[in-house]
Amino acid sequence: MLLAGGRSVRMGRDKALLDCEGQPLWLMQARKLQALQPERLFIACREEQGLHEAAPVDLKIKWLFDPPGSDVGPMGPVLALLDQVQNPLLVLAVDMPNMTTCFLEEAVALTTPENGLFFTAADGIEPLAGLYVPSMLPLLQGAFEAGQYSLRQVLRQAQNQGLAEILPVSEMDNTLFANANTPEEWQQTGK
Repeated sequence: MLLAGGRSVRMGRDKALLDCEGQPLWLMQARKLQALQPERLFIACREEQGLHEAAPVDLKIKWLFDPPGSDVGPMGPVLALLDQVQNPLLVLAVDMPNMTTCFLEEAVALTTPENGLFFTAADGIEPLAGLYVPSMLPLLQGAFEAGQYSLRQVLRQAQNQGLAEILPVSEMDNTLFANANTPEEWQQTGK
C-alpha cells in the first residue's frame, strides 16, 4: 500500500503531486511497489486529490479513500487495509523518494506471515516503510480505539510481544528513509 493522502502542511503543497523525474511522486512510488509484483496494489489517499483520475490503467490500482474529515494519520488506512486483506501488508509513504525497489524486495524476503518487519533509521523507528502482519491487528485496533494514532508506539509494543522485528539500517541505507516534508527536505533528496 502506498500512503499518499497526507495533508502536506509543511510542504505547502500536495507532496503526492511533486514532480519527480518527470512524473508525479505518487506515480513513481506506485511503480516501485508494482515492480514487486504484489497480489494487489493499494493506494490510500483523499478522494479530492484526484489521483485515481490520473492513474495509468497498467497499474491496476485499488483505491482506499480516507473518510472525509478523517484526521487519524496513517493509522487509519493501515488498520483498515490490514484488517481487510488479512495478509502481510507492505506499506510505503509517498514522501520517501529515495526508497528503492531492491531494498523493499529484500525486506519482503525477510518477512514471515507471523512477524512484521520494520527498520530503525536516523530518525528512529520508521513505521511508513515496513511490513505489517495480521497478528498486529489487536494492537492497532486497541491504539485506534484509545485515540492513540502513533504507529511507532504500536511497533514498539509489537516488538515487545514478538510480533515484529525492528532492524537497524546501515548508515548508507539511512538515505532511503529520508522523508521530504518541507521544500528544503525535498531539495535535499536530489529529486
